[in-house]
Amino acid sequence: MKELKIIAIVILGSLLIALGINGFVIPTQLAEGGAIGISLILFYSFKLPTFLTSLIINILLLIVGWKYLSKQKMLYTLVSVIFLSVFLKVTLNVDFHIDSPIIGVIFGGIIIGLGTGLIIAYGGTFGSTSILAKIFNEYFHVPTSRALFLIDSVIVLSALLVLPVERVLFTIMLLFVISKTMSFILEGLNPKKGVYIISKENHDISKSIYDTIGRGSTVISAKGQYSQVNRDMLFIVISNSQLPKLKKLIKRYDQDAFVVVNDVREIFGEGFIKIP
Repeated sequence: MKELKIIAIVILGSLLIALGINGFVIPTQLAEGGAIGISLILFYSFKLPTFLTSLIINILLLIVGWKYLSKQKMLYTLVSVIFLSVFLKVTLNVDFHIDSPIIGVIFGGIIIGLGTGLIIAYGGTFGSTSILAKIFNEYFHVPTSRALFLIDSVIVLSALLVLPVERVLFTIMLLFVISKTMSFILEGLNPKKGVYIISKENHDISKSIYDTIGRGSTVISAKGQYSQVNRDMLFIVISNSQLPKLKKLIKRYDQDAFVVVNDVREIFGEGFIKIP
């Protein structure tokens, strides 16, 4: 049942990508990244059908990806590759009467980003360079959305061979919107902050954090390199919305506290989500 649900979501993601391409990208003469980007270059140059060229390129990349990704991920990817090609054919005549590149960038980017994010979030890829992005993520710990953006940017720049500079610049904006939408899907609606606190009032601060924010903190033993004084440091992970309350709380107990706030991309474990 779980696998059927994932496959259904992968199919939905493939449909969204196809709608974004045929409904917004091609009508406004924008490019894209990945196999679709290469297919669009071939379409603009030789009128080769995108559903066919993308399928061929994706199958070649699947052969490469088979060596690096699990059979389960390859199954989901194969489903997305096949259905993406099918939906590119089915939605070929979709016409939203769009000719503004800005509309193409915004709505095309959001729709494609949603589709891509859904597929990757549930353990698959939609083929193309997202396979390479998955490999970068698994073996080099490069965030998937960032790796995909960088790889696709190289392909997009190749579109200068067939498109005006203006359209390629709009395409770079399109990739940015896709990347941000993907991040929104992959990283959740409530980004987290990791906060380090060094204070003489650590005990009171830690207790107040638990009482008012409902988060436990971790005590880390630290030592000042210059002073050679041993101090305890608190570490806590909170949501962005809780950060102002935490700052006020720390200030109430110790205005001279040393505080470092970091962005946290992913967090798993008790109090958050299970390790996928």
